[in-house]
Amino acid sequence: MRVTATRERLSGPIKTFQAHFTTSGVRFIGTRLFGFRIEVSGRENVPVGEPLIVAGGPHRNWVDGFLLLVALPPEPRVVFLASENVSDRWWRRALVRLAGGFEPVSTASTLNREALDAALRVLKRGDRLGIFPEGWHYLDSPMREIGDFRRGLAFIAQQSGRRVLPVALAGSKPLWRGKTLRAAIGTPLAPPPMDAGKPAQQTWSDELRATLQDLIPPEPPEIPLEQRRWPWLTDLFN
Repeated sequence: MRVTATRERLSGPIKTFQAHFTTSGVRFIGTRLFGFRIEVSGRENVPVGEPLIVAGGPHRNWVDGFLLLVALPPEPRVVFLASENVSDRWWRRALVRLAGGFEPVSTASTLNREALDAALRVLKRGDRLGIFPEGWHYLDSPMREIGDFRRGLAFIAQQSGRRVLPVALAGSKPLWRGKTLRAAIGTPLAPPPMDAGKPAQQTWSDELRATLQDLIPPEPPEIPLEQRRWPWLTDLFN
């Protein structure tokens, strides 16, 4: 019992240290190494300490997840719900685990018990749940047009009772050293009521998509191709 109690007392400080260390590390790599200029609006809309669901979009490459981490306060920690095959590259898997962590889930169906259980685990332990509702099907889609949402996120929000924080992104493709990345944080949305059926869940999902679409910040300024340093960053994060 004494050992268990000690672990419980340490879990809070350890999580706090990890959250702040992760955010600082990601910000240092992004702004110092890659030279990204990160502009965030709407931070006042983030409720302090609330383990809510963070819905990001449009989702066009790997830098989007790191942009979410820098845009939000370090606590609660963001954990992403991601495909069980999150990447075939070991260094990407390592970065995801270091940056925010992820709960691997199957993507074989629109709604599955495994995904719901994983999401509920994240929220139950007091973390934020990070999700890109478009999934990976829109990586080559227009930069400023958010693709259709399925009912998965609505179902998770409904079953968990957690609010959803919309965060719209801009500038994540193409990339070069010194590129400006933008994030706009909206106001939290209440989850669908518990008695909402499939049509109501889809309506809620469509409304979230429209909210994100309207929230997309202006596109950062472009520079001539010959002036872009490290243009290979686009492929690195693709």
